[in-house]
Amino acid sequence: MSKPCHFHSGKVIFSKDSPGETMMLIETGRVEISLTSAAGNRSIVAHLGPGDSVGEMAVLLGGDRTADAVATNDVTGRMLHRTVLMSFLTQHPRTTLGLIADLCRKLQSTTEALADLSTADGGTRLAKVLIGLFDRWGVEEPDGYRLTPPVSQSDLGDMAGLTRETVNRQIRAWQTEGMLRREGRELILIEPDMLAERAQ
Repeated sequence: MSKPCHFHSGKVIFSKDSPGETMMLIETGRVEISLTSAAGNRSIVAHLGPGDSVGEMAVLLGGDRTADAVATNDVTGRMLHRTVLMSFLTQHPRTTLGLIADLCRKLQSTTEALADLSTADGGTRLAKVLIGLFDRWGVEEPDGYRLTPPVSQSDLGDMAGLTRETVNRQIRAWQTEGMLRREGRELILIEPDMLAERAQ
């Protein structure tokens, strides 16, 4: 019914405009979903992980991919072909409803992110991005929460609609305030309540 799959860090899982013949259920690892405009500007739409599905929209519509999906670290999962998925959904309406609900949640999240790009200032947008990442990927430690695997400042900028330099300045300012700490490429959130205030 489904086939196991494995993608190393940086490997393209699905590329924009490719045929939507398969979808993947993520078991381990993190997958980055991104869009690139005609002008070459990249926007990261989401980071997905265990329990999430990738590529289901193109499969359900029977069309081409609308975004790129890339493994940000080693990713394992199960790949399902469109014919198998459609047959399964026809026989299991509860699963169909669950998939629809998941698509609605993703659409809502994307809509909210687009709204933030047009209304919120850069610091607020970056704070919201970091809250989402720490909520999903933060590992609790004695003095805070470590974001692992790390997310580059360029990727944070692509998620918040900011330049890498702006992200770097803002993170340095938050370090000075004692809200964040940087260890190499990794960020540690020390004061979650302060970050939540910045996201208002």
